[in-house]
Amino acid sequence: MKRRLNLWLLAALLCGMSMSVTSCKDDDNNSNGTDSEGQETYEGLSTLEDDHLADLIAAWTDTSRDMLNGTSWRNSRYEPTVGLALDESQPGIRYVPVGTIDEADDYAVSALGTLGIDYEHPEGFTYSNGQVGTVSYSHVGNGNTLAAITVDIPQIPVLQEIRLIKDLPENASGTPYYKCGDIIKYKNRFYVCVTKHKFGQEAGFITLNDQETHSRGKFTYMGVGKDSVYNDEMAKAEILGDWLENVVCKYDVWHKVRTKMFDTGNDKYARQVVPEDELIRASLIDELVVTARYIPELQEPNPLSDGATMYEISAFGWIDNGESSVIAPVGFLLADKLRYTAIKDKWVPYIFLVQGEDLFTEVYDLEMTKYPSQHNDPSHFKFKALNRFSITSADELVDKPTFITKENNNMKSSIKKGDCYVCVIGMHWTHTRTSSGVLNPYLLFNFCGDHLRHPLKSARLFAEKHATSWTNCNITSRSLTFTDKGEKNKKWEDVYIAK
Repeated sequence: MKRRLNLWLLAALLCGMSMSVTSCKDDDNNSNGTDSEGQETYEGLSTLEDDHLADLIAAWTDTSRDMLNGTSWRNSRYEPTVGLALDESQPGIRYVPVGTIDEADDYAVSALGTLGIDYEHPEGFTYSNGQVGTVSYSHVGNGNTLAAITVDIPQIPVLQEIRLIKDLPENASGTPYYKCGDIIKYKNRFYVCVTKHKFGQEAGFITLNDQETHSRGKFTYMGVGKDSVYNDEMAKAEILGDWLENVVCKYDVWHKVRTKMFDTGNDKYARQVVPEDELIRASLIDELVVTARYIPELQEPNPLSDGATMYEISAFGWIDNGESSVIAPVGFLLADKLRYTAIKDKWVPYIFLVQGEDLFTEVYDLEMTKYPSQHNDPSHFKFKALNRFSITSADELVDKPTFITKENNNMKSSIKKGDCYVCVIGMHWTHTRTSSGVLNPYLLFNFCGDHLRHPLKSARLFAEKHATSWTNCNITSRSLTFTDKGEKNKKWEDVYIAK
């Protein structure tokens, strides 16, 4: 961790930033959460209800999330494709094989995560909204049926219930068409399959580093300035977790995917699916476990940074306007979607890795639960641990070169064998002043910045030293899901399909 803080300190010096970011509530704040100097307006930002409805349509029909833009889609009707309809007389009852009740809970959490389901205790969850519909999840424990999701959504009128079952009947079983590591092409972008799914289960695909395809929005704070954010959906947090567990952190799978991209003549597009060489891969994984990047509150000290928050935040400095300072946090693996409440709270979710049970306990039990922003409003955002997996001796990165270790021969990559947790956190902020010596600036945030195009030459030169790094800007993504019934998806082009 110390070597990372030194890196951020250097960046801070290059950027010419000197502010210390701490929590300081301004006495001028009024009761609705805005400062007296300005009011907030929103530009290009969708409503939470639209997001919830679009997420469900994308999860349970063959409509991709990026097709649900604007407002006209709300007037359409969509046919369910989730699971299998085993009884032709009941097309609204779909069956998804999951095997165990734990897997049933995992499915429910993945499908209903943005609605605010409690990932630790999902049973009994109900969501009801007049603009969306009603969805509930409960355990059944009746023979082959383990649990069920009941559905009443006007835009998917046929769908009534998703039954999560132990096994499919023999006459409905088969072999999935896609497997983890397969590569497809959709809308001129390459996607890699990241799920170890079975026939009749959901296959998940992901593409990355697609910053140019994402729409952007702004929070305008009158008289102060604007935050710049990605407004549309990133890949689902659960699918990003699968990508890290099943592809990036598994050397053999990562190497196969990379090799197939090169073998098919698509080497210049390799970074759409995996880090394109060993140096970039090791550097990316190393950055995802840096404790200084566990930042729940952008305007308060990071509890795990040994008091060095002024350096880690100011390292992301973009431009200082005196009355306000623009910060461009980069290098974060963004997930799901920007969330905000009227007037006050804003979250940008991202994925990080925690190595070892002891540190996970420290991060989760001792730190994350202290922040209301990470658990008090689950309809907008809730901190969660997505999955735990083991890094084997063959996959550990101890002594592997990274961008940092190449310049510091006495330093080594720190990814060791053992348990690794995939977590999602929300960078949270409000428009309030922060303490900075004799100054008391507002902080504004630009999540769309690229430090290779930083307004300050010194910062650009610093980023250019590692121009191929994935962390010069925030890592964007999209995900695709569909029920794998053993047949090729006709909307996609096969690039590599394992025999």
